[in-house]
Parts: sequence; C-alpha cells; structure tokens
Amino acid sequence: MTEWLADEIEAAQAEGWDIFEAEGSISNENGDRPFQLQALDDSDIFTGHNRDVDAWRHVYTKAQAGSPLHQQALDFLREHSPAEYEAIVKEAA
Repeated sequence: MTEWLADEIEAAQAEGWDIFEAEGSISNENGDRPFQLQALDDSDIFTGHNRDVDAWRHVYTKAQAGSPLHQQALDFLREHSPAEYEAIVKEAA
C-alpha cells in the first residue's frame, strides 16, 4: 500500500502542489475521490484558473520521466482515489 508521508508532502509543496484529503469535496460526491492532487493556493508556481490541471500535468510528466516522488503520488492516488488518478491520466496523457 502506497503512503503519502511528511517527506513527500514537503517535497511536493516545494514544487507548488500536494495531495489533500477531500472527503467533503463536490468532486468526491460518489466517494471515489477522497484524495485530490491540487496546486497550493498560497504558491505562485501554478496560477490561474487551470492551476490544478497544470499541477496534474506537471506530476504526470515528471512521473513519466522516472521521478520517484511523482510516481509515488500517482501510485497513491491510483490506490486511494481512483477517479482522481483516472482524471489526471486522461487530462495529462
């Protein structure tokens, strides 16, 4: 089972994104997106209306290039939040 722990959180946040619990999110209305990869609100790395999608593309691209952090993020979402994972792959692939 893949985990998302303090070291990963710190590294992700340094890049302007993280994985957040989103139990109450409208995107989780079917219960299949309890975690979501999002751009940090207080960072200027990803900006604008599409900043979350830009963060998705960043993570996906880095994972495809072999980055262990970004691969772990996608593995975590695939295991714990499958609809979020599928949305990222569909958007970024």
